[in-house]
Parts: sequence; structure tokens; C-alpha cells
Amino acid sequence: MGRMAACRRRMGVAWLCALIVAALLPTGEVRAEPPRPPGIRILVVKTEAEARDAIAAYNAGTPFDQLVRERSIGPERERGGFLGRLNPASLSPQARALVAKTARGRLTPIFRTENGFAVIQVVTSAEEQELEAREKREPEARELLQRGSQLGQAGDLEGAQSLLRQAIQLNPDLVDAHFNLAIVHRRQGNLEAAIAAMRRVTQLYPDDFEAQMHLGAWLFERGRYPEASEAYERAATLQMGSREAWLKLAQAYEAAGKAKAAVGAYRQAITLQAGNDPALYEAWLRVALQAKDGPAAVAASRRFQALRPGHEGFLALGEALLLNGEAEAALQEYQKAVALSPSSAAAHSGLGAAYARVGQSEAAVEHFLRAVQLEPQNPAHYRTLARLYEGQGRLDLAIVALRDGASAAAASSPKLQAEVSEELAALYERAGMSREAALERLRVQSLRSR
Repeated sequence: MGRMAACRRRMGVAWLCALIVAALLPTGEVRAEPPRPPGIRILVVKTEAEARDAIAAYNAGTPFDQLVRERSIGPERERGGFLGRLNPASLSPQARALVAKTARGRLTPIFRTENGFAVIQVVTSAEEQELEAREKREPEARELLQRGSQLGQAGDLEGAQSLLRQAIQLNPDLVDAHFNLAIVHRRQGNLEAAIAAMRRVTQLYPDDFEAQMHLGAWLFERGRYPEASEAYERAATLQMGSREAWLKLAQAYEAAGKAKAAVGAYRQAITLQAGNDPALYEAWLRVALQAKDGPAAVAASRRFQALRPGHEGFLALGEALLLNGEAEAALQEYQKAVALSPSSAAAHSGLGAAYARVGQSEAAVEHFLRAVQLEPQNPAHYRTLARLYEGQGRLDLAIVALRDGASAAAASSPKLQAEVSEELAALYERAGMSREAALERLRVQSLRSR
């Protein structure tokens, strides 16, 4: 508003000078009033490549004012780069020449400035009039915003909603009105309306950390994890030192199935934590294992083990070491886990996997048999046991193990049942049992058609 007011004062002086000059002209000569300069928006970015990318986005349909809010480092970013009816004389000669050649509603070519590279949009007459009218309505809009906010604080949500909507009608770019309306909608239990209103805040002012955090939380609550990740990404970028932003981003990545990205986000949250949170290390380990990131898994498990030095800690470190290709070291950790908890199926299966990795198949079989005894409902133990027997050339025992595995999988999903049946059919074929293999293949087809 200060910039707009200054422009109007300069124009007033120019108009007075024009009257004085006209009075000195011979009688009967009338000097035409010079045309008013057009309103302009400006986008300034650091590199020419960024400027080209912005123009490409504009040509693809992104409004120019939105691009300015998201990308510009230039003036009036929060107003979409609108500089009003700026006096062309205040522009550089190059910019002035480009604006003079550009029709309303179009963009100038890219040109260099002291701060980088710029593009100017000469706004249409209709948009220019609307923006100027909006400026005149600004005091009334802000009064409605204040009154609506007060009603919201007092608990009158319906009254607050009405006044805030009126404020937005007068000035659709009034960020605080959209923000407060989003909060009102959330308190009313209208989550979709709250998301829509808060998203508008982030479009108008992408650097609003609080708005990005609210938006991320509400999208996460709705199960829209990729969108929540985008909001939290922006929040974490805005406040790199926010542990909460990085933690929420990690959780959103994990929920969205982006385990590799979650590994990095959890690591950043851990560096920012005040103390040592075992749950945070456990989450970091979990996504590292999902991402098959051995070094990260080992680092996470060692930190976790320091806080949980018992059976759980040995199991976690053993699994991480095995993933990282350190089978001998993993073997030692699993042996400690079995010694502490002999009735743990997870400890025996882990130790069996470590023995298999170092080539001791008999010891591996022994521990998987123990895992089956301790946890007979888990098909994974039977499948691994069958593979071990098959590797030893003992197809009869492999078939028996996998048949038991198929029975254990009966209560599982059709997808898992089909996987076990397909493995069993392959074993039957290797054993020359073609009839049994054909029947198992029919079972696979039936399961996959569900």
C-alpha cells in the first residue's frame, strides 16, 4: 500500500505540471492528457534458467501472480508482484522499452536486473481495475477480519465464518482471513473446507510455516500422504531447525511408502532432538530396513541398542548387520538375543538366517525348526525352511515344510496364499509330481481371481 500511495502522489504532481504548461500554450491549443501507464507485475529470480522455467509454468496454465508468490525474490512478492500503475520512468531503460512493446495480459521477454533475471507482466485493464478497487475496499475488509476473528475467539463460529467470508469477498487475497476461516472450519469439524481454506493461504503466502504445518497435519489425517509430504517439505525448508517439521515429514514419507526419503527425514529429526527418544531411533531403523539402507540401519540400531540393551536391542542390531552384509557380526548379536530370550521365534529365525548366510545350513535349519515350534502360525518360517531344505537337495522335506506353510497361510490374504501355493507348485514340478503341481497352479489362479 505504501508503494501504491507513493505512485499516486507522483502522478498528482505530473498532472499539475501539465496544467501549468497548458496555460502557457497559445489560446485555442489543447494539449491531450498523456495515457496512464499500465499496471504491472514483476517476477525476479536468481538465474535465467529459473526465469525460463517460470515462463514455461505460466504457459502451462499457472497464474503469474502465483508464480511470483512461489518463486520470486523481487518486490511485492506477497501481492503477486503487483507494483500498480508504476511510472515507466522509474524502470530501467531496458525494462521500459520491453514494457512499451508488450500488450496487456502478456509477458515481457526475460531481462537482467541487479538481483538476477526478471519478467514483467502487463496486466489487463480488467485486472488492473479490480486490483485498484480492491485496494479501496481494504479498510472495510480488514475491519471485517478483525470482527470475525474476535467472534471466533469468543466461540461464535457461525458469526465468525460469516464475517470472514465477507472479508474475503472484498479482498480475495487477504491471507489472515483465509487462515482464520480455515481454523473456524476445523473447529466446526469440516475438515475438507479447512483444508481448502488453508491451501489458499499457502498459495497466497507459500512461506507461512504455520499454515504449511496445519495443512500437512490435516492432509495426513485424511490419509492424503503424498500431499501432506509436500506441505511438510515446504515447512521443513522454511524452518530447517524445526524438529517437529522434520519428524512430521518423515512420518508422512513413511506413510506414503517413500522409505528412502523417510530415512533422511528421520535422521534430520534425530539431529535436532533435545534428548534420546527410543521410539525415534526405532522409526529410523524401521524405514532404513524397508529402504534396504544397510549403513543407516546399522547406525539406527546401534543408537537404539544403547537405549534398549536387552533382547530387542540385539535383535535390531543383528537384522541391521545382516542387511549390511556383516553376517558374522549379525550371528553374534542373534546368539546374544537367543541366550537372553530362548523362547523368541524372532531371535531363532534371525539366528537361522545368519547361519544360512555364513553357509552353515544345518544350524540354520535347526533354528528355523525351533522358530516354527514357537510360532506355528507364521508362514514365513515354513517358507524359509523349505528353501533351506531345497538348497540341501531334500525336496521331500521342503514339500512337507511348504505344505505346512500353506496351512499356516490359510488365514492370511489371498495374495500371500497364492505366493505360497506357487512356490509349492514349483517344488512339486521339481520332484516330478506333475499332477500335484497342476492342482496347485489351479489353486493359485483361483486365489488371484478373488
